[in-house]
Amino acid sequence: MLNLYDTATQSVKPLALRQPGSVSIYLCGPTVYGPPHLGHGRATLVYDILRRYLTWTGLSVRLVSNITDIDDKIIERANNEGRPWADITHKCEAVWFEAMGKLGVIRPTDVPHATDYVQNMVDMINTLVSADKAYVTDDGVYLSIASVPDYGLLAHQSLDDMLSGGGDREVFGASNKRHPSDFALWKFSKPGEPSWPSPWGEGRPGWHSECVVMSLDLLGEGFDLHCGGADLRFPHHENERAQAVALGKTFANHWMHNGFVV
Repeated sequence: MLNLYDTATQSVKPLALRQPGSVSIYLCGPTVYGPPHLGHGRATLVYDILRRYLTWTGLSVRLVSNITDIDDKIIERANNEGRPWADITHKCEAVWFEAMGKLGVIRPTDVPHATDYVQNMVDMINTLVSADKAYVTDDGVYLSIASVPDYGLLAHQSLDDMLSGGGDREVFGASNKRHPSDFALWKFSKPGEPSWPSPWGEGRPGWHSECVVMSLDLLGEGFDLHCGGADLRFPHHENERAQAVALGKTFANHWMHNGFVV
């Protein structure tokens, strides 16, 4: 079996399979608000090569790679250009797959879209709120990271060391958060923004809630490998993992992150 560096343990270890003969992989896909760049190409090629190798060894590989088709950047571009947000996402997704096709990348086994999973995300968030592991503020619903004892595992930092918060667009928001690093699971919509109904008000899911729901739905608990660029290790992947832990679910067994083009 292949030995891979595991970000969580900071060690090279065998890729242990949940089911003999089969490999389950989740690769964070693009946020479709603009054309792909060189870094996207590198990341996708890294995991395409890995997938081809695993297939060559005789394993059955299921690779799930999502499309983030609702996000602050998409809304910002739609507002700036006076275009429907769905028009932007549809065209950018087509450009993405055209570009990946030119690189010879095999299309993922499954390509889930975040907007198709909004109700699943609402259900997950509702479970966390009911368990007092998430809470409602004046601008959305946040996960209480105090409910995740090993928060920071992928970043290899303790919660006490994270004095400046999670460091991305999902962190900064309501002034009445319980902890600066608590991050948005649900964001209340502003007038004219795309929105979906929820028990807490019209809004849209936070970025970190999308991948955890789609990966668990399609691959189930304890899937073999979670992949992505090194920039996703923290906060995105850490915050995905945190939600699974808060739900009491086993998440990815192995974490792999590719480096940047320099």
